Amino acid sequence: MKPKLNSNNLKALSYLAGPLILLASAAFLYTLNGRISYLLGTILLSVFFTQTFILLHECGHLNYFENKATNKIFGHVFGLLSGIPFYTWRHMHNLHHRWTGWRDLDPTTEKTVKPGESKITQLIVNTCWWLFIPIFYLSYLFSNYWNLWKIKRFVPPHVLNLAIINVSLYLSFYFFVVYFFPAFVLYYLLPAFVLSFVWKELLIMTQHTHIEIPVSEGADVRPIPFTEQVKYTRSFYTFPFFARYFLLNFNLHEVHHAYPGLPAYRLDKIDLDIPRKPKFSEWLIKAKSMKGEDYIFRTSKRTGIKF
Repeated sequence: MKPKLNSNNLKALSYLAGPLILLASAAFLYTLNGRISYLLGTILLSVFFTQTFILLHECGHLNYFENKATNKIFGHVFGLLSGIPFYTWRHMHNLHHRWTGWRDLDPTTEKTVKPGESKITQLIVNTCWWLFIPIFYLSYLFSNYWNLWKIKRFVPPHVLNLAIINVSLYLSFYFFVVYFFPAFVLYYLLPAFVLSFVWKELLIMTQHTHIEIPVSEGADVRPIPFTEQVKYTRSFYTFPFFARYFLLNFNLHEVHHAYPGLPAYRLDKIDLDIPRKPKFSEWLIKAKSMKGEDYIFRTSKRTGIKF
């Protein structure tokens, strides 16, 4: 039975308490001027930046708050904080949901169809995967949401024009902050922001990577219905409190694809009657034991490794 797709402003605002507490805690730790407190503050701030990415994702579906305008306003706030233009995110991510299940038609996975033949590329991919260097998240970020040439392939001209404006405004904002507050950015913001790339990569690499997903090979195919996309998607499971209040249910990706109109704070109320696996620790150990080129570019059918 299709769940009731109800958004609630009070519940949405209540889930912002966690990120705000993390931000305030990080700021307090920085004021202590100690090495340990600086390190802890940087870790907490990196988790805050990770949560802004998750909240950008939620507002991009225009269902986190009750009305579209509020979602768009907060979406731009979270977009600025997470380093992803909200307008380009919303359009490219909607295409991801439309074409999930066709690996070469989904703009976010089209580059994973064929592994690179270069030995140097393979070495870089395998080394970065082993050392937790987030080149895959950076590729995902810049190739899908900042690359206006790629975006031009997928959207009509009027959307592209607005995307150009959106990207230009974000770049102007970042230039202003760096120009007038360089020391603050370099000492406090940049280390935490870069560390958040590691957490974001671990999250997104659980969702669709190393799953047997069909390739259209140029055939005239139709989008796969949302409820049938579950088999091309992966959730992971961890402590319920952490998943709900720190990950904001972002780990429940199968439910999200089955019901993309459902607010994040409702996802854990839905039972798809599928196995609740893998645990995050199990996924991490198994995924990191593989070569990066195998995990990223090949599927379970090729390697025989399933999660």
